[in-house]
Amino acid sequence: MPQLLPPDLPTSDEAFAGDYEIVWSIYIRCGNLQKLRAVHLPALEALIGQPHGGKGWLYDNERYIENRDRSLKRIIAVQSVKGPYTDELLLDFMKTLYSLSSFWAIQARLNPSHPQGVYVSARFQRENPNSEAPAVVDALVELEANFTDAQGHAFGRSFGTTRRISAAVPGDSPAAG
Repeated sequence: MPQLLPPDLPTSDEAFAGDYEIVWSIYIRCGNLQKLRAVHLPALEALIGQPHGGKGWLYDNERYIENRDRSLKRIIAVQSVKGPYTDELLLDFMKTLYSLSSFWAIQARLNPSHPQGVYVSARFQRENPNSEAPAVVDALVELEANFTDAQGHAFGRSFGTTRRISAAVPGDSPAAG
């Protein structure tokens, strides 16, 4: 199972009993940020809600990729989910995925007694999205354990050069972590 784990994660034989997170990485075909903010984000949030908890999506301009398709806009959100794992958590996750598309490639480890918790990786790709908003071309969504140690240290993520954008609040601001 191709799950990325924090390099300093201590090994354990105990079942993971902590909180979870859902990481959303979505590419939308759109000409500019204004249209992304005004048209595509509200349409996307009408389908899946606000996984960012009202803080706004992280927009990754991907300047570090030389020959990328400039019409694709990448947005990211990390959604906190209170643990421990339950089948209801998985069912809610799957309902949210299928509200966006009925075609997903899914890999999963559904063993709640595993030391690294339950893990689900879902991928959706569309060669030619229709003209309706949101014009999602590619989405990778992962449900995974949120590894936080007893001292409250979270194993964080880095999303490159991102900034917050929101459908509700015009204007961009630097991303906070």
